[in-house]
Parts: sequence; structure tokens; C-alpha cells
Amino acid sequence: MCISACPSGAMKTIGKIDRRKCSSCGKCAEDCPSEALEMKCRSYSVAELVDEVEKDRMFYLTSSGGITFSGGEPYLQYKFMKYFSDSLKKKGFHIAIETTGYTKWEHIEHSVDNIDLFLYDLKTMDDEVHKKHTSVSNKTILANLRKLGEMNKRIIIRIPLLGGVNDDKENIIRSANKAIEVGAEAVHLLPYHEFGKIKYERIGEVYMCDAVTPSDAKIEKLKKMIENMGIPCIVRG
Repeated sequence: MCISACPSGAMKTIGKIDRRKCSSCGKCAEDCPSEALEMKCRSYSVAELVDEVEKDRMFYLTSSGGITFSGGEPYLQYKFMKYFSDSLKKKGFHIAIETTGYTKWEHIEHSVDNIDLFLYDLKTMDDEVHKKHTSVSNKTILANLRKLGEMNKRIIIRIPLLGGVNDDKENIIRSANKAIEVGAEAVHLLPYHEFGKIKYERIGEVYMCDAVTPSDAKIEKLKKMIENMGIPCIVRG
């Protein structure tokens, strides 16, 4: 039933999906009688999302929390984010965003007044290393970060800590100095893990990363080094 339901011919054999042909329309999941297939996401309107958020208003109030835009990269949907954050602000919600910073400044500027806290990734200060591991330059990322600092926005710098890639002393010192320069209130270290491996396998992709998880001793050493530079540092497991 799921094979016949697929309009793009992405499924020729039960349980095997050609992701190059799959349009994620969900028709195979709709027709699957055993619910072996399911859609893990769907599109929402701004009004629908606001209704969902409102259900947890008391939780946000009692925890002093709020709404965090995450992803993927939220600025890929910067127009939608603007409309949604406008609605949230009118209702008094605190708004944070987790971002790589790799986007046009105009996309950030579009909703910058609505964002209370930027959780900003800084993978490496070395442009060549950044290009090697992400295929893009870090110049746009650093330029956007500088502009947020000039606007006195609340910023927390997050360093995804990849052993053998960006966990060297020089990079950490340069990253911490940049955090201090833009007025960030803290640095968060995010040690690399392989929790995403199974997700890649489930969608038929190869998990490609040559990094290793830094040792606890190495992480603690880097944490103390950052703190000695005069900025708080937290390790996020």
C-alpha cells in the first residue's frame, strides 16, 4: 500500500526509500496500515504556533523561561520568524535564538529587535579551518557577531568542541577574546558526540565526521582557561 501510494516512485521495495526521489509528501505514511512509517514534522501557520506556545504559558512564567528558535538554521525562514516573533512579543514572551550566524545581516536585522538572547555558534576563528570543515568562510559569521555586539545585544558564545579540529589552545583563546570583545555574557562549550549517527542511518545518509570527543580532563582545562580570561564558561553535555 505504501509503495503504490508514493507519487514519485521513491519506494520500490518495502522499507527502502530513495531519498533522491522522495519529496516528503507523507502519502506513504498516511496509507501505511501498520504505522511503520510516520511523518515527524509538518508545516504550521503563525497562528497555530502561537496557540501551541500559549498552552505552556504557565510553565514559562514559573521557570522564567521563554521561546527559543532553533533548527537547523532559523534564519533560513527569517520572514516567518519575523511574523512569529512579532506575535510572541505582543504577548510578552522572552525570545532566544540558536544560530550559526551564517546568513545575510538583513535576515538578522529583520527581527533583531524581537530577540532577547543570541546563542551564537563560533566553531573556529581560523578561516581556513572553518572552510575545510564547513565548506564556507567564517567572515560573514564574525561580521554579524560584531554588529550584534555593537547593538549591545545579549550574547552567549557557543563553541561546538571537536577534538582534533578546534579544541587547540590558540583557537579557544581567540574565541574567548572575541566573546569578550563583543560583550558576550558567557561562553558555552558543547563537546562533540555521535548522537546524530543513527539519524543519518535512518535517512540513508553517511555520517561523515573525523572528529573525536575531547576528554573530560581536556574540557575542564579549556573551561578554566576561559574563566581565567575573565568570562564565565559553562560546559553543556
